Amino acid sequence: MALGRHLSLRGLCVLLLGTVVGGQDLELRLKDGGRRCEGRVEVKHQGEWGTVNSYKWGLEEATVVCRQLGCGAAVDALQRVHFGSAVGPIWFYAIYCRGTESAITECTYTAVKDYRPEGLSHDQDAGVVCSGFMRLADGDRPCSGRVEVHSGKDWTPVSDGNFTFPTAQVICAELGCGNVVSVLGHVPFRESDGLVWAEEFRCKGEEPELWSCPRVPCPGGTCHHSGAVHVVCSEVRLMKNGSSQCEGQVEMNISGRWRALCASHWSLANANVVCRQLGCGVAISTPRGPHFVEGSDQISTVRFHCSGVESFLWSCPVTALGGPDCSHGNMASVICSGNQTQVLPQCNDSMSERAGSVVSEEIAPYCSDSRQLRLVDGDSPCAGRVEILDQGSWGTICDDGWDLDDARVVCRQLGCGEALNATGSAHFGAGSGPIWLNDLNCTGNESHVWNCPSRGWGRHDCRHKEDAGVICSEFLALRMVSEDQQCAGWLEVFYNGTWGSVCRSPMEDITVSIICSQLGCGDSGSLNSSVALREGFRPRWVDGIRCRNTDTSLWQCPSDHWNYTSCSPKEEAYISCAGSRQLRLVDGGGPCAGRVEILDQGSWGTICDDSWDLDDARVVCRQLGCGGALNALQFAGLGQGSGPIWLDELNCGGKESHVWRCPSQGWGRHDCGHAEDAGIICSGFVRLAGGEGPCSGRVEVHSGEDWTPVSDGNFTFPTAQVICAELRCGKAVSVLGHVPFRESDGRVWAEEFRCEGEEPKLWSCPRVPCPGGTCHHSGAAQVVCSVYAEVRLMTNGSSQCEGQVEMNISGRWRALCASHWSLANANVVCRQLSCGVAISTPRGPRFVEGGDQISTVRFHCSGAESFLWTCPVTALGGLDCSHGNMASVICSGNQTQALPQCNDSLSEPAGSAASEESAPYCSDSRQLRLVDGGGPCAGRVEILDQGSWGTICDDGWDLDDARVVCRQLGCGEALNATRSAQFGVGSGPIWLDDLNCTGNESLVWRCPSRGWGRHDCRHKEDAGVICSEFLALRMVSEDQECTGWLEVFYNGIWGSVCRSPMEDITMSMICRQLGCGDSGSLNSSVGLREGSRPHWVDGIQCRKTDTSLWQCPSDPWNYNSCSPKEEAYISCAGRRPKSCPTAASCTDREKLRLRGGDSECSGRVEVWHSGSWGTVCDDSWSLAEAEVVCQQLGCGQALEAMRAATFGPGNGSIWLDEVRCGGRESSLWDCAAEPWGQSDCKHEEDAGVRCSGARTTLSLNTAGTRTTSNPLPGIFSLPGVLCLILGSLLFLVLIILVTQLLRWRAKHRALSSYEDALAEAVYEELDYLMTQKEGLLGSPGFLSDGEDNDSRSAPEAPDQRTDAPGEDYDDAEEVPVPGAPPASQGSKEEVLPEKEYGMRSSQKRSSLNVSREEANTGEGEESPWLLQGDKGDPEYDDVELSVQGTSTVTFW
Repeated sequence: MALGRHLSLRGLCVLLLGTVVGGQDLELRLKDGGRRCEGRVEVKHQGEWGTVNSYKWGLEEATVVCRQLGCGAAVDALQRVHFGSAVGPIWFYAIYCRGTESAITECTYTAVKDYRPEGLSHDQDAGVVCSGFMRLADGDRPCSGRVEVHSGKDWTPVSDGNFTFPTAQVICAELGCGNVVSVLGHVPFRESDGLVWAEEFRCKGEEPELWSCPRVPCPGGTCHHSGAVHVVCSEVRLMKNGSSQCEGQVEMNISGRWRALCASHWSLANANVVCRQLGCGVAISTPRGPHFVEGSDQISTVRFHCSGVESFLWSCPVTALGGPDCSHGNMASVICSGNQTQVLPQCNDSMSERAGSVVSEEIAPYCSDSRQLRLVDGDSPCAGRVEILDQGSWGTICDDGWDLDDARVVCRQLGCGEALNATGSAHFGAGSGPIWLNDLNCTGNESHVWNCPSRGWGRHDCRHKEDAGVICSEFLALRMVSEDQQCAGWLEVFYNGTWGSVCRSPMEDITVSIICSQLGCGDSGSLNSSVALREGFRPRWVDGIRCRNTDTSLWQCPSDHWNYTSCSPKEEAYISCAGSRQLRLVDGGGPCAGRVEILDQGSWGTICDDSWDLDDARVVCRQLGCGGALNALQFAGLGQGSGPIWLDELNCGGKESHVWRCPSQGWGRHDCGHAEDAGIICSGFVRLAGGEGPCSGRVEVHSGEDWTPVSDGNFTFPTAQVICAELRCGKAVSVLGHVPFRESDGRVWAEEFRCEGEEPKLWSCPRVPCPGGTCHHSGAAQVVCSVYAEVRLMTNGSSQCEGQVEMNISGRWRALCASHWSLANANVVCRQLSCGVAISTPRGPRFVEGGDQISTVRFHCSGAESFLWTCPVTALGGLDCSHGNMASVICSGNQTQALPQCNDSLSEPAGSAASEESAPYCSDSRQLRLVDGGGPCAGRVEILDQGSWGTICDDGWDLDDARVVCRQLGCGEALNATRSAQFGVGSGPIWLDDLNCTGNESLVWRCPSRGWGRHDCRHKEDAGVICSEFLALRMVSEDQECTGWLEVFYNGIWGSVCRSPMEDITMSMICRQLGCGDSGSLNSSVGLREGSRPHWVDGIQCRKTDTSLWQCPSDPWNYNSCSPKEEAYISCAGRRPKSCPTAASCTDREKLRLRGGDSECSGRVEVWHSGSWGTVCDDSWSLAEAEVVCQQLGCGQALEAMRAATFGPGNGSIWLDEVRCGGRESSLWDCAAEPWGQSDCKHEEDAGVRCSGARTTLSLNTAGTRTTSNPLPGIFSLPGVLCLILGSLLFLVLIILVTQLLRWRAKHRALSSYEDALAEAVYEELDYLMTQKEGLLGSPGFLSDGEDNDSRSAPEAPDQRTDAPGEDYDDAEEVPVPGAPPASQGSKEEVLPEKEYGMRSSQKRSSLNVSREEANTGEGEESPWLLQGDKGDPEYDDVELSVQGTSTVTFW
């Protein structure tokens, strides 16, 4: 308050007073800034130094201070005690300068007195940072360059006229750059140099700074010169007991103090550079220890990584951070050739060290060729692809035989410490140029990698995709770890193969500035000490980092030694960078796809797409940890952004660490609009491959070039949790090992992930290189994620082994609805919770009052699953569920309860109303399922017992029986009880026959029946069901395959789908499920659809974890979910006109083709299936199979069955394997084979055929007969046909004559015995029929094979089992009597007998069969069951699942 009053009252008086007392002679200095030209401003008055208050302190005032001190230009005007608190008086309250004054006494200022008594404190002391009076500019480091001095306004070059060596010595000393190496003249001036310094410096060499040297004005104001002067300073010398020679201990002038260098990372290449820099020839050897100097100064652990041909040591890459602890007995030394005319050994191709020799660099001479070694594309001089320079070309090393011994030689040769990993398969990208070495076999002790035994210089059989690389212990990397920010977080450094934290002491501003700059996060930052203590344990690698102005990266900053525990956990550094730029992708549906946006100066802006390509996209993907770039999008392909456009004309090389470091037109400079915003699609860093969807499968990470599997060695569950969370797949429910690698996997990821489970992405997890570069494993790691991972039973707040079933769905606990809850589901819950087995499933709010939200997710368990999430699940639709209808379970828990044993005689009384609420789950392992119906709620009924799946016979099979099955499976109500193997013939036992359920039984095997395993049926009478929860999907359109009105089949009727909200992921799911591509769009411009139909469902919101539309949550089923104008019309990306082979009406012939042959009737066999052409494997391929193919294509007879890809290997899928035909089949589909797509073959085994004739055109006329348009050549010419006919006639006449002769002789020899045998056969047949009639008189449904009887009677006693007649007898066909009605007319439900050849005998063809003719029901017609076919058709079991005008139908 006093200060404010002081300012308001004195105003103009202060200025007037300052003007009056101006002109005083005041001494000025800068204090505590580390150098003369920066620090706290102090003024000497009355013999005492005091400070200046920083009120209104700015660059104008700082400029005057710098000019008065001869310190060049003002760089910064600092306030608030930046250089520490002073003591003593505060002489100036305020100073006001214009910036043109020569001294502060020329400025306006307050009275000079001590202002502390008036309330001011040293917390407001002013400070200044000046550029300095002198600098070395445009050199390749701070200690070399053109000499420039600051005039007070600008930097001005110094001419080379009369420039002396002592002057250069003063300059090197002032800059802390050691001694002068050279003074060069004739350096061209810059074009911008408007003038030259008009004074000559006459230094003696002892002055502390150039400002103090005497100066002489040049005659006439112009100095005589031939150019600017260039000074090179050196910080290195060789010491031998006090004298600097051409051999001795290596010492370097670091910050004005000579320090010996540690030998731990000293290499002969470094030594060669030192000798060259000192004019001492080349290095002969590098002896270690106190060989030359007794005692010494302090030791520096700065590490140089020279290639050996640099001119100066400071030209080499350098690392100062950390470093090993070094003793006085381990100092670097060099013996140079000096002035000797020594002939060094010539490096040649055959020069290698003996295997097993222990040659060290201490005595190994440096050979005289120009070979160099480097590591590239590893973001560090100590990691990357190994390259050697020879004969003017950089080349690589092949990875054949490449191991850690080879890598050790490379790392030591480069002074990079120990080898951590020997990488192969171009881990750091493929190189170019020659491949110099192959089959390297180093012992690990060689001095140079080209001295190791090998195949020979330049000899190899490799390609650059096999380039070798290394990761050395001195490889360093830097990052910030934060959940939601890129430029603020915990600072971590990668050293010795492990990420660890950085300690924050002392961490001055310049250090923080270098860190932020290195991370691409601006030029300044601050330490944040208010964050909470970090959880978890990790190395705390380094402390005491003290960066200098000369350092260009954190690696060059001196620090304490590397130490696993350099500080306590509370001292870990958390840094927030001030001008922090951030990068993100938006509107792409995930973190690794979208429009590219950069945050700068508080605003998110975009990048213009001019010159935007994959190289630019690669930088963005790598910067975000999103794997490789898949696509670089232009023209605002992912929507237009807003705000600034930060970059344009980007020209990245693809290797930059940050996208804003790429060459461009300039920050904020562009000629674009947001219609040109750039976007990208990245692969992502991690994926789950080879599973049923994106949320399960083999763990693979992207190396930047390809997907690489992660081994199961040391793969942890927390790592799996991070992966599932990153992929938005819920939680990890399973981690499996021993998964075989793909054949195409050339390598395995060479790091182990050490996630704690809380990291936002796998990219952020700590990683540890596998020892030797090879991870110990028994296969690939496989992870399964699920949004249905957690389940519990709640009883008024406590989780026990009985209670209401609740599931954690997307982070919220929800009760499950009881409408489709089954005892089988309950049994799985009890098993998952280790609560025994389910005893009952009481419904209603029995356990929990109220409750959380209710989920209508429906599970369809068989009862034997270990986890609820492994059961088939339906989330689409669902009935509206009240709080009084919630699923509950009572488990057996730890009780030793004896559950009832399931046996053949266990059945519920007829007419009983037993329900699952009180029915105990029996203790056997029987399971129920529906197969070959396209979903868990339709298909052939099968029961598992005694380890075998078996079927139910359709005798007496009706809706009452089907109701029990549907309810037991949680599939709603029964819509249809199908018979006569409607879903294909099964295999194995037939467990039940003559089932007589009331419809109320809890389990189908508890219904009255003939008895367990007793029947007189065959599998062509297998029973099936269609439940109300059966779902199917189709598009309805007149002329398009993948565009149309979306319809879903539910509750037995086709109805439309409503389009709200229908996001992109939902559209993608629909199109993919219909085989119509991976994306689609809603079309709202189509006219209103005619006709009336149900509008079944609205509000569909698919998630990434869903693998089909049926798993997507939505509003409940409703006949009128929306208005007709809201029906969904979808256009998929893969839309196409209806035409073969994509149309549903294609014939078998049109789904078969030959490719690669010399005619239409020879070539590789290809078949169409699931929307693509694929090949046939040649396993079991013979002339019989070839005959079927040739006949099906109308190509005559088969001449050859070709194998081993005779007509060239195909591509795509291998659809068929182990095909076995008899040779008479009309279609290849009628032959037995492995299931579609299941084979153990490669395309090198593709099957082919060569047929006899040219291809003919077959058509189906109105009578259903085939006609041919082209005669067949060859033996089917007219003469050939006549010869065949005549020969056949002659042969037939001969057979007739022989037959008549034999009959005549037999008739006369055994007439009487023949008649006796005939009579005996007739009586035996009659006796057999009477026995069967009597045995079945009391049993229903036994008229003849294939007939039904609906009459019901009591089940047969267990001991009255009757066996079915033999297979041969059952095959006898009934011969109808002319004029008599067929036996099957007595019942409406009876079915005509089918011809056996219409069925497929191979159980391997278990998928829903496809007919050769459409069931043309029309769009508006509703058949009792959408799959119903003509049962009079001999091939009824091949009925097609489509209607006229629809796309492919998919089922659930």
